[in-house]
Amino acid sequence: MMLSISQIAEAITIEKTYVGIKYSFRNFRTNGEVIFIDPFGKKMAVYELATKQIMAFYNYIGNFVTSVYDFKNSYIIVDRTGPSISKVSLAGEALKTVKFERRIQGSVINDGKVYVLLEGGQFYAYDSELKQVASGKFAGSPAYIYAWNGKVFGTYIWNDSYDIEFIGEEPQDIGLTTPSILNENLLIDTRGGQVYNLETKKVIKLSPYLSSAYFDGQSYFVSSMSNSTVYVLDGEKVLWSFRVPYTPTSVSKIGENIVVLSSSNNKVMVTTDGKNIETYPTGEYPIEIFKLNNGFAVYCSDSGEIYYYYF
Repeated sequence: MMLSISQIAEAITIEKTYVGIKYSFRNFRTNGEVIFIDPFGKKMAVYELATKQIMAFYNYIGNFVTSVYDFKNSYIIVDRTGPSISKVSLAGEALKTVKFERRIQGSVINDGKVYVLLEGGQFYAYDSELKQVASGKFAGSPAYIYAWNGKVFGTYIWNDSYDIEFIGEEPQDIGLTTPSILNENLLIDTRGGQVYNLETKKVIKLSPYLSSAYFDGQSYFVSSMSNSTVYVLDGEKVLWSFRVPYTPTSVSKIGENIVVLSSSNNKVMVTTDGKNIETYPTGEYPIEIFKLNNGFAVYCSDSGEIYYYYF
């Protein structure tokens, strides 16, 4: 069932739609569609942003699914506690499943291959048919796995020995505390309040509790919850910054507008210059921003809604 209401809030028109999926912290967009996963309810919905329609709905996709990858004619579903990965048809039929002995720590796609990181540091790579094409083991047990510039690497948190380890290379100690967000060239040390440029090898100190990052093709936007500040960087240094009235948890750039979410306060803040900031309501616990042709949409995890904001 889908509900929709609209109202005028100054220059922005706000609409909302109920999508029926709550607590989806892993959302994967492809071709204007969003794949929403409810890991607790074990459900998945494929939602088209432009038409506000649910294109497909699956009632059971695994024990605790953390990732879904769209391969056009099928999905590859990563089930952390299965622990397994499965190839599933668009109709929901399981075509092939690969089981593991340990829980899945994370996964990433690189060059059309799905890399699966297990607890303990073992990793495997599979093609779209779930044929194993590579395997190996990290020096330790990384918390996260990422792909950058055609290479796959793991990151370690609260580790005094090393922070980053690229597959096939020695682990590196850069001095990061919790490298847990990757956006283009910047690896974000969330608790330590630093960003590391993978390309230039430069560390930029900001402030603790960094919550998100966004790259618009020219500049990086990084938000900090400790001082409610959004930093704008060129990848080498801070160009400028501004404070927002509510704790920032996610940031994006939509056209000329910088859009900032505050999950705990159910707010979205919009500004072009960091000085004049407009604040609008959202549903319960907004966590993700999607770009539209004439505005943006926000997924609200606890209420299972998408709010639309049209300029």
